[in-house]
Amino acid sequence: MERSRTSFAWEIPGFPPENDAAAAEGAAESPSALAQRVLFSPDLAEKLRPQPLQQTDSGPVPRRRTTSWQGFAPVRPEVLRFARSNAARPSLPSRPGLVDEENRGVLLHFFANHELLAAELMALALLKFPDAPEAFRLGLAATLREEQRHTRWYLARMRECGVEFGQYPLSPYFWDAVSPMECPLDYVSRLSLTFEQANLDYACHYSALLNEAGDSKSASILRHIYEDEISHVGYGLHWFRQWKMPGESDWQALEKRLPFPLSPSRAKGNRTGFNEAGRRAAGFDEDYIRRLAVFERSKGRTPNVFLFNPDAEHRAARWPEGYDPDNARIAITENLELLAGFLARRDDVLLVRRAPSESHLAKLARRGLGMPEIEVLDREGSLDPNGLLAARKLNALRPWSIAPDLAARLDALRPGLADDRALAPWTGETRGLFSKVEQVRALSRWMGPSHPCETTEEVGEAIELLIKQGHRDFLLKRAFSTAGSGLTPLRGEKLADLLSRPLTRAIAEEGGILLEVRHDRVFDFSVQYRLERGKIRFVGFVEQVIEGLGGYRGSLCRSKFCRALDAELARFLMDECLPLYDDSGELAADLAAWASARGYDGPLGIDAYVHRTPGGRLVLRPICEINPRNTMGLVALEIKRRIAPGRDLGFRIVKSADLAADDDSAEVDTNGRLTKGSVVLTECGPPSRFAAVARIL
Repeated sequence: MERSRTSFAWEIPGFPPENDAAAAEGAAESPSALAQRVLFSPDLAEKLRPQPLQQTDSGPVPRRRTTSWQGFAPVRPEVLRFARSNAARPSLPSRPGLVDEENRGVLLHFFANHELLAAELMALALLKFPDAPEAFRLGLAATLREEQRHTRWYLARMRECGVEFGQYPLSPYFWDAVSPMECPLDYVSRLSLTFEQANLDYACHYSALLNEAGDSKSASILRHIYEDEISHVGYGLHWFRQWKMPGESDWQALEKRLPFPLSPSRAKGNRTGFNEAGRRAAGFDEDYIRRLAVFERSKGRTPNVFLFNPDAEHRAARWPEGYDPDNARIAITENLELLAGFLARRDDVLLVRRAPSESHLAKLARRGLGMPEIEVLDREGSLDPNGLLAARKLNALRPWSIAPDLAARLDALRPGLADDRALAPWTGETRGLFSKVEQVRALSRWMGPSHPCETTEEVGEAIELLIKQGHRDFLLKRAFSTAGSGLTPLRGEKLADLLSRPLTRAIAEEGGILLEVRHDRVFDFSVQYRLERGKIRFVGFVEQVIEGLGGYRGSLCRSKFCRALDAELARFLMDECLPLYDDSGELAADLAAWASARGYDGPLGIDAYVHRTPGGRLVLRPICEINPRNTMGLVALEIKRRIAPGRDLGFRIVKSADLAADDDSAEVDTNGRLTKGSVVLTECGPPSRFAAVARIL
């Protein structure tokens, strides 16, 4: 690819004029001699001095003896030595911050270090692999000279911005990741196709931001470097294809070749756009580009591991016996498992039973809803004990819910987990967290009117009491139930029928049943908390869409919780209800004490509602259920954070067959956030029975 070479008319003390023609009179040097000079010179001007390149390695070459490359670092002036890992480095300047010239200098300081590191790593490759093909070595030497030029450009522009090279600590990360290379294929995999490929995103992204900030000179530098980078990546891709295993795709070969913790996620920019055009220009095929666009893996942060297991209550109900889910439960788990990914960060890991298609992941990414790294479980929902994840350092397992079967299914994770509490042995105390009967007994102050009953006689006594209080409609609620299941309405003949026979053995084994008044509900909502080491933290309010006796259908997250509500209801909520849930209040304190006493840490979802009395008065039922797990309401809150500011979100669970034509017609703003329409969050193929949809309201 032929490119015009801009000569920036800058002069740096100690450097020759910034024009490669100035070196034309010097003697040409071989690739090996160039490498020796770049790697071992203690003088920066000497490292970066332009000199004609000899098109062969023949002739005398200066030698620098090293017994081993292990632990070797490039020779540099003292001010440019690598900093310790704990050295305080400035952050990359924000977009608004780039209007400040010194901040632009800080940005260029980052980039100058990367360019110098690239030149030194190319020099190392030339010296480590003297027997590599001559065409490879000559191309590598030519690329090294361009890296010298890029570094000189950055140094000159940095100085104009008032920043000196070495003013801030210099990271050795590129060197540490690439220098252990054992063959030329390692070099092109790690530097050309990983770090240089990522610069296709960074150079393009920051060129545009600098131009927007009014710095056309810095923007021009990055545009020229971007053009060079396309050539560098294309060079690496050419040789990568020569040396990879026959029959392997570019994607398969690169993913397998990169040593952990390196991965293809390092081959794209962080918080930048994904530059498909630049990758096409470098020679990548469409399959590779699609796969890389949706691939995620932690770039350094220890990841959390997420899992969707919505049948936890049912497993708890049967414990210590086994649980055999029916087809509907299996479908819910398999069809909606991507929802747990919206609770994760991009550098976390999501465990799934069925791998989503690349096209679906790409659709979510385009709409600002990208998924974390995805790892596929086996058919039984267990983790491969010999897989990469089982060998990685991990932070915590964050399942949808703690459950009796997790330790058996995911024990392979335990050695790598810093926090393995989700795999703790299951006990009766743990099971009691999910029992609605136990919840009412412990927190009756907030959950009444609700009567725990263990026999038919106790149910009859509770009904008699409630009738005397003027109630006529009742509900029986199983101790273990979710999303409105396990509820039986009682009135008239059903009362007599119930009281004529004993409660079933299954109900007795679950610890009893609840008798509750069936209220005229006018507003359902949930309160999301997180309990961490005994301290409770408020997360948010979510309006719930409930049908029938209490079946969950969806959530509404508004920019202001009471916006668009009836004026009477809005005032009642604001004045009488919402203050009750402050995380410094008594209700939150009682919740924290109850859960902590049972050894629980994690998400807590509280279902509540406002109902109207026969006389028309609004009344709050502070808690009708406690969910010691993640909830769909929490998923809705997390998705709300990813949409355009000021927009409201409607989240719903539907049957796949009921999806409408406009359920996947979302529009995004210039920042890549949803601003209009809707998006189907889960993948809907022929086997799917359920789907989740987010709509911008």
